[in-house]
Amino acid sequence: CAFPRGASAGECVHHVFEHIDFADHTGWKLAIAAALQQHPQHLPGMRAEASAPRLGKMLRRLVEDVLATPLGEGVVLGQVTRQDRLSEMAFRLPANGLKPQMLNDWLKKCGYAMPRLSFRDLDGYLQGYIDLVFRANGRYYLLDWKSNHLGNTPEAYGSQPVADEMAAHGYHLQYLLYTLALRRYLALRLPGFDYERDFGGVFYLFVRGVRPGWKTPEGQPAGVYFHRPPEAVMESLEALVAGKQK
Repeated sequence: CAFPRGASAGECVHHVFEHIDFADHTGWKLAIAAALQQHPQHLPGMRAEASAPRLGKMLRRLVEDVLATPLGEGVVLGQVTRQDRLSEMAFRLPANGLKPQMLNDWLKKCGYAMPRLSFRDLDGYLQGYIDLVFRANGRYYLLDWKSNHLGNTPEAYGSQPVADEMAAHGYHLQYLLYTLALRRYLALRLPGFDYERDFGGVFYLFVRGVRPGWKTPEGQPAGVYFHRPPEAVMESLEALVAGKQK
């Protein structure tokens, strides 16, 4: 994808996915224009007025590709209606005596590759926003949009490059905390919530590589990381964050 790179470009992409209706193309043009206005982008060697139409077309193509791609688990985002999704879900997780060494040891024991964490002992709250929570085929999923540029071929967004990117940027801990927050949210709002039955898993989409025709050598969709943390792992993390696990 030739769309510009960097933090501002990522915010622009996020803005589009946050504000469009996946299942209805009617408002896409306005949403893309608003995203480019709020997060201006620039194509090298072109004046702003000349590059704007090309940028709009690039974003439109990127969105169309991502929403049309079967992601696995029977999920195609283009079939998810507004009634079945929640964007930018805020959360606060109380933390009691959480120490970096404890979390480093726990992540290693559970097999999640991560850069080593270093922070002050935490008594307070972990807070943030989940890009997208959605329901499909009767189960709930969480999703994070990633605009990282890994290359220009399907191979660049294969299983190993995506796994390397997940590990290098600490995304595993990010989605584990998101899952913990969503698990609490659903337990409060769904009568008889059952994690194994009701939670579908986690999608991280490296959107520049998510296209209907792009596959990994294993036949999986390129640019897609999927994981469903075992319930025992989530219960262990719950205890660790709450200060109940020594």
